[in-house]
Amino acid sequence: MVLIKCSDLAAPVSRDEQVKELMIPDALMEIGQCDDPDLVEFIPGALTKSIGLIVPGREKHYYSDGNFNLIRLIFHILKQTGPAHVLMTTYSISQESLEQVQNRINKGDLLSIRFLIDNRVKVMSPKPFQLLKQSFQYKCISLHAKVALIENEQWRISIVSSQNATDNPKLERGIIYTDDRIFNFDKTQLENAFKRGTD
Repeated sequence: MVLIKCSDLAAPVSRDEQVKELMIPDALMEIGQCDDPDLVEFIPGALTKSIGLIVPGREKHYYSDGNFNLIRLIFHILKQTGPAHVLMTTYSISQESLEQVQNRINKGDLLSIRFLIDNRVKVMSPKPFQLLKQSFQYKCISLHAKVALIENEQWRISIVSSQNATDNPKLERGIIYTDDRIFNFDKTQLENAFKRGTD
């Protein structure tokens, strides 16, 4: 007679469960609080007043009241960082934003950009989606996150925001991080999501 403990028995894991497990993002553990964040109250007007300069080693917390969207914020930061590569997520996107992005690429202000967009953009915004398909690298997944990663030889910036790539006259909140740990965490998660995405 052989005795076994219940804990020695493991139920087989279905393929669906294995796929779900792979899709669970890792948590970024033990991130210390930034000793020196910039807290920016909403200031109407230009982004130079609303956001100002990005300082390495500091994070910038901001509010906007519809005076800029995530694309315009990226352009503002590129003025300081110089040309860079961008990977961004958005729940919605406009034709105007995509045309502005194409213009910045043509001028050399933007080295490259990839979009991770919500599946519903195809239906909600068919005209911008056609431009996205024709002109840019993109993938579709189910998402609501708004994140932009800006990277060149000198800078690694993560923007985590409630803002999309569309104009929206509502109060928005965001944080601009210059910490390599946060950038690398975000980049790993978004690259994995990009690989899972569909056209």
